[in-house]
Amino acid sequence: MIQVTRRSVLVGLATAVAPLPALAASGAIQSPEERLEAAVSAVADILREMNPAHTGVEIQQYSHYVFVGVKTPPKPVEWTGPGFYEVEWKRPNGKLCRPIFWLDRAQYKTVPGYYYRAETRWKGRLETTVKLKPEAIRIICKEDHAYTVMHS
Repeated sequence: MIQVTRRSVLVGLATAVAPLPALAASGAIQSPEERLEAAVSAVADILREMNPAHTGVEIQQYSHYVFVGVKTPPKPVEWTGPGFYEVEWKRPNGKLCRPIFWLDRAQYKTVPGYYYRAETRWKGRLETTVKLKPEAIRIICKEDHAYTVMHS
C-alpha cells in the first residue's frame, strides 16, 4: 500500500501548478498582463508552427477574453443529392462570394458530363437559376437547416 503524506500532496500540487518554462525563464516577477501577453505569444508561435502554409495568426484580446486562431480555408465536401449548399463561387465580375444555392445536378444533353443547376430562392419562391460548371465552384457544406429557415 502506498502512503500519501501531506508533504507528497503539496509537492505534487506545486509541480502541477508550476508556471510555463518560457515564463519561468525570465526570472523577474511579471504582472498578470505580462504573463498573459507571453502566453498569447507562445500560443501564436505554436499555431504558426502547426500551420506553416497559413502564417496569418489572428489575435483578438479584450479584458474578458483572448482569441488566437489561424484562418484556414474550409475543406470542400461532395455533392450528396439535391439540397441547399453553401458554395464558393467567383462571380462574372471576378468577385469571390459564398452564397447558399439549391443545387441539383443535371446531365448535358449534347456532351458527356454534368453541371449544377443552382437556384436562389426568396421566401420559398424561385428567384434565379444559374448553370454552374463543377470546376467553377467549391462546395463548402450542405445546409440541411436552410430549407426550414428560408421557408418559414
